[in-house]
Amino acid sequence: MVILSIVACIIQQSGFAGLVTHFDRLREMIRQSGAFGYTLYILLFIVATLFLLPGTLLVIAGGVIFGPLAGTLLSLLAATLASSASFLFARWLGRELLLKYVGQTAIFQAIEKGIARSGTDFLILTRLIPLFPYYNVQNYAYGLTAIPFWSFTFISALTTLPGIFIYTLMASELIREGITPLFILKLTLAGLALFVLIQAAKRYARYRRIETSRIQAHDEK
Repeated sequence: MVILSIVACIIQQSGFAGLVTHFDRLREMIRQSGAFGYTLYILLFIVATLFLLPGTLLVIAGGVIFGPLAGTLLSLLAATLASSASFLFARWLGRELLLKYVGQTAIFQAIEKGIARSGTDFLILTRLIPLFPYYNVQNYAYGLTAIPFWSFTFISALTTLPGIFIYTLMASELIREGITPLFILKLTLAGLALFVLIQAAKRYARYRRIETSRIQAHDEK
């Protein structure tokens, strides 16, 4: 954990954290990288996720730079690789070591209990519903549970696709066409689609009697 703290400090001091949260700098750097920009984008996404930095700007940048289709595919690939890397990193460090530091946290206890009781249903729920906090922290928490790696990877990719697609499409359209009545209509429909998806996930959770109160209470603090 000392090594992680040192690396995190280096990343902060090097300006990496500022880069992935500063849209204009990020976009310019990727554009200037030419063909290597695809690989650079994926690498930035993975490093940001490993160090718990927000990936939203990276998804938006992907839509602006690469367009809706390529941007969605690249962001989905990057997000999947990043979450898988965090998951494997947690397992590599070892359950006993990490439990000393995160074992008593509300989010880990809720996830471990949810996986034990509901299996992959709980993973699907926490990925789809925004009420569950700290998406990147979840990657590490799930790495400490008994859930199989490929189940985690496949479900994470599938459940993040709708949000990635909407963010990418809206960012691409906004840059190309600006704020138009058609853009507002598309944005409204996209928001409605996400709302319906979230409500469906909540209903499914109630139907399967999946316990969510603990982790939601943690989010409200």
